[in-house]
Amino acid sequence: MSWFARLRPHPFTGESLPCALCGGRESIVVGRRDRWFVPLRNVLCCGCGLVFLDPMPRADEIANYYRDEYCAHYHGDPRPRPKALLRDERGARERMALLAPLLRKGDRVLDIGAGTGAFVAAANAAGWLAEGVEPNREFAAFGTRHYRVRVHSTLFEDAPLAADSFDLITSSHVFEHLRRPNEAFARVHRLLRPAGHFHILVPDIADPLRTPSARWHFGHAHGFTRQTLAMLAWKTGFELLPESPPTGAHLLLRRLDAPQVDWMRFPGHAQEMRRHFAEHTAWRHFASVTPYRRFFERMARFRRERRALREP
Repeated sequence: MSWFARLRPHPFTGESLPCALCGGRESIVVGRRDRWFVPLRNVLCCGCGLVFLDPMPRADEIANYYRDEYCAHYHGDPRPRPKALLRDERGARERMALLAPLLRKGDRVLDIGAGTGAFVAAANAAGWLAEGVEPNREFAAFGTRHYRVRVHSTLFEDAPLAADSFDLITSSHVFEHLRRPNEAFARVHRLLRPAGHFHILVPDIADPLRTPSARWHFGHAHGFTRQTLAMLAWKTGFELLPESPPTGAHLLLRRLDAPQVDWMRFPGHAQEMRRHFAEHTAWRHFASVTPYRRFFERMARFRRERRALREP
């Protein structure tokens, strides 16, 4: 997909939905254009601080987008490129190092948003029984062909998976794409065995290093912080493990038998988020050293990746 194609608004009808965390209807607009300056309305829930698209794409619009368009629209190519494969394999190694202490050989593992299938392959190689779910047909087919792993080519909510059948479910950069993440959390709860583990990583919408204009994308139906992600976990029947990475929207969770009724543990978070968006503007961001330091860090990373791709 060309850069010019990204400048065209993505056609969708959408609908207005209540907040997926607290159910509130009161919100304020925090974003009006996406990272390519195409009109796209993002709002902040005044009750809990969750960020989401309004209007929200309908279920069929989301399904069509991820099945046929997302990888080309977001990554610039409908098929996995060598660089994407390199990054997926690096990410798989990092996740394996974090999650290995939680599992024994023979435990069943599910990767939601399996991408190229790299993590599923690494988990199988470690002696676990792993499978994945990936809605993009090209990527799901690649994982099946390249790694010879089991990947369901469908949306997570439509995947043919049995309740109480997994010891660990993992999800990296997926739940921000879901139109109803609360329902996805509830399904993860049903799929896990008692005291099973859920590992979830999403972009932190309040990351102070993030370029303000890059926050918004049609594929990102929700914007989480560590606080809103934790509250959603508590509300759907999980507890936060102390082994969780200490910062960012990156959590290790354990399944409980029932939801936690005291899930609203950050009552002032919506106001904190209002201040964040008011203060973290594009003008202030580009007046700081952050974007320029990150540019040189990215260039260094690209050079390392090119060298790695050239190595036999």
